[in-house]
Amino acid sequence: MKIRRALTLAIVVASVGVLAVATFANLSPKAKAPNFTLPTLEGKSLTLSDHTKGSPRAVVLDIWATWCPPCRAEIPYLVDLYNGYKDKGLVMIGVAIDQEKADVKEFAKQQKISYTLALDPGAETIGSKYKVTGIPATYVIDKKGVVRYVHSGFPTRSKDEQQKEAKQIENEVKTLLAEK
Repeated sequence: MKIRRALTLAIVVASVGVLAVATFANLSPKAKAPNFTLPTLEGKSLTLSDHTKGSPRAVVLDIWATWCPPCRAEIPYLVDLYNGYKDKGLVMIGVAIDQEKADVKEFAKQQKISYTLALDPGAETIGSKYKVTGIPATYVIDKKGVVRYVHSGFPTRSKDEQQKEAKQIENEVKTLLAEK
């Protein structure tokens, strides 16, 4: 009986520790966006720093998976955002953490994703660099490579909540694109 009680207490303490870490685990705004190189869906190589140099740009980095309901809800809004601002300097990079490239390819086709998709099965490369504990994890990065805004998750309960979140990301992008 004492062993069972001690084991239960240990599990509760460990769970509370995990929850506390998860609450503070996202890369925070004002941090330099960690650089990474990943293969794209087309088999090329993508390096983040290549997209934060040069002309005024904003980069939206979205870490997601095809099997994640909030990710699936967020994607159409990101597609619309990209299509509306790509000619104004927006770079959109989606990093799929799925194990199967074919799943990502099929989903991208269904959703008409036109922005760059990179592959990082299991978030092996990007997960610890960006302190990802849940998806989608969306980072809005300025032209100097600094994370300016962070979004954890995406609403799935109502279209109004989704539109509000999407509008917030759009406003952040507009702010960065307007900066000199």
